[in-house]
Amino acid sequence: MTLPSQPPAAGDAASSAAVPAGAAAPGPAVPEVPVAVPRAEASDVRDARLAWLIGGSLLIAHAVLILVANGYPMLAFPGASLILDGTWAASLLVFAFGVRARGSVVARRPLGVVALVIAAAVPLLSALLWWVVPIAAWDATSALMAGTGASVLSLGALLVATVVIGRAGAVPHTVRWVPLIVLAVTAGAQVLLQVAGVAFANTRVVPDLTAAYFFTAMLGTLGVLLLGILAVVLAPRDAPRPAAPTQVYPPAS
Repeated sequence: MTLPSQPPAAGDAASSAAVPAGAAAPGPAVPEVPVAVPRAEASDVRDARLAWLIGGSLLIAHAVLILVANGYPMLAFPGASLILDGTWAASLLVFAFGVRARGSVVARRPLGVVALVIAAAVPLLSALLWWVVPIAAWDATSALMAGTGASVLSLGALLVATVVIGRAGAVPHTVRWVPLIVLAVTAGAQVLLQVAGVAFANTRVVPDLTAAYFFTAMLGTLGVLLLGILAVVLAPRDAPRPAAPTQVYPPAS
């Protein structure tokens, strides 16, 4: 005698309908496993901010000292040029290397670091050379060649450095090309002034270019002041936000 089979429960019927015959039942749902996103440590942000604050403050001090020296020549003293070149060199070195490898405006790319080091060293070494061997001891040709060579080398290094700054991505996108623009405007004004001086040299009427020379020099100083202010204002403050978590399937064992 056989017993009649019991009718399946509602839940069992639904389960049997959802799972085909011969197929294994699905396992438990795999929870979403977020990918570990590295967070910038607070110390790294502080070091980057400190680098920008120090470098920007040195640029501001360099520009202010030049403005004060131009406005009050009686305040000049022996060795003042060394102080000016020293603040300039220190600011560029801080921007090149950062503080504890954080805050470099060239992202510590070798080409940018070397360019900033050259741009920092050339004016300081030139000032030391003129201080040890006064310009009066040089003949006119040698002094002109030495001064021109130092200026060309420094300008070329700054050009390379500003291009690397714009492409490295370590400076905010909105201002990454500002150093190159400042350099182009300043150097362009100086070149135009030199061309004008040569053009009017053999004419009967030679205009007084003293005001133009003064304006060109002030233009470069104000550009340095602008860069210093931007560095202080835009110094890093917060760690970058991590990316949104993504599901990893299957999860790592």
